[in-house]
Amino acid sequence: MTIEMRNICFIIAFFCFGISAFAQNDSLKKRPTLGVHFFYNDFASPQQIRGNGLGKVLQNNLWNRPQKIQGGFGLDYFQGITKKIDAIGTINTSWVNYLVPPTPTPYGSSHLMLDINAGINTKLLSDKHVVSPYLITKAGFSSFKSQNGFNLIPGLGVQFNLFKEIFVNTTFEYRVPLGKKLSPQLYYSIGIAKSIFKKKAPKPIKEKPIVEKPVVKEPEPAILLTKNVSVIITDEATGQPLEYAEVTLKGDLGNVYTINTNQDGKALFRDIPKDNYSVVGRLNRIDATSANISLDDYKKQGNQLEISLTHNDPRFTLVGNTIDKNVNLPIGNTSVSITNSSQNSTGFVTSKASDGEFRSQLESASDFVVFGKKASYISNIENISTKGLNRSTTLYVKLQLGIEEAKAGKSIVLNKIFFETGKSNLNMVTSQDLQKLTQFMLDNPAVKLEIQGHTDNVGSLETNLRLSQQRANSVVEYLVASRIARERMNAKGYGSNLPISSNKTTEGRSQNRRVEMKVLE
Repeated sequence: MTIEMRNICFIIAFFCFGISAFAQNDSLKKRPTLGVHFFYNDFASPQQIRGNGLGKVLQNNLWNRPQKIQGGFGLDYFQGITKKIDAIGTINTSWVNYLVPPTPTPYGSSHLMLDINAGINTKLLSDKHVVSPYLITKAGFSSFKSQNGFNLIPGLGVQFNLFKEIFVNTTFEYRVPLGKKLSPQLYYSIGIAKSIFKKKAPKPIKEKPIVEKPVVKEPEPAILLTKNVSVIITDEATGQPLEYAEVTLKGDLGNVYTINTNQDGKALFRDIPKDNYSVVGRLNRIDATSANISLDDYKKQGNQLEISLTHNDPRFTLVGNTIDKNVNLPIGNTSVSITNSSQNSTGFVTSKASDGEFRSQLESASDFVVFGKKASYISNIENISTKGLNRSTTLYVKLQLGIEEAKAGKSIVLNKIFFETGKSNLNMVTSQDLQKLTQFMLDNPAVKLEIQGHTDNVGSLETNLRLSQQRANSVVEYLVASRIARERMNAKGYGSNLPISSNKTTEGRSQNRRVEMKVLE
């Protein structure tokens, strides 16, 4: 070994000894740790980068292949300076075919290369984390036959803390030669290390004799005679508050109190006398979780007890409103039919008199048909679906159901009845108001109608009168086929005589081509 190598070994040994002697006792700092590692030396890639530039090396795949890189083994010593900075000393040995500068020229055969370096690892996280990336800053001395010199060594690494202070380290370093005797070098390594000293047991603390003081028993807090009880019920899947849930308090002394939750999902019981209570909730015939109130709760500070319950119903909730189409205002006391087409089942709910709201539970992955029933009213028929909806994010399905009064003498345009162009054949795919008209006649068996056909002014008056009469007849025949008595209906064609819009525009002519129902009695 040369004098320079002996000097650098002495400096590293002294450096490690000094750190070990003067480091503070900190449980988060790395204790003295020894490790072994395997590494690869790459001399060819840095020469390619110097000659061609990094971009061309990456673009043309000139990076040295792993099978052409020489490997070696080394020893590591780690010592924590702070919880995120470790001092490190390393000794490496490998047999390499060295590229001698300045040409660089391959030496021609494998010879021993020895390098010794020291520096610090600056970690992103402390050793209590499983994974911690770090920056490497080191200086070192390398010796290959007569080629000796110093390097500056920047790099990157990742530390994995397995268990019981056993660490796996993987590094990437670039060795920059100081002088002209050494070649630049890329260095890849992976190794394992373990602390070499056991943790010191904490010094026992001398216990001072305990002088028992007389215990002064504090008076128990007074039990309030009454408290307010606030109960909130939320949907378990979405966390949304549930309105209209029934909440009941049942006391041991026989007292029972019941309130429905408001739009915020809360039920507030005022001045509830002290007792042991069970708290239960229920919505859509499904129970929520329960809770209890004890006499001890009446000793707590404050005049109100807060209770939280959750409700688990896998179905969706339909929240609808029946709306008068003519004035766009809510209209209540309407029976709403909700048919699950996928499961072939039908249910009914009645909209509230105050605001026309109605609610019903909808099964998942199903299609539904919704319409209203109210004497002397004709209702839209709406189609809704829960297919594709995620119950964990969606609770409510909202709907506005339009209905319209159909009193004697009133004519109502049926916008969604269509015919083949220039013919009286019904287009059954698009004529959605045929079902709406049929349902109105079934729900109002005493009503008689005039079914009116109307056209635009394109063509002769005689042709339009004939076409409008044929179209009105087609609608009557459809209703007869749907079990509506023929004597309840009269078909009448008016041609272009009763336009409701200008025939000078395409839109106006489209509005004039229509079917109307007029209530006769």
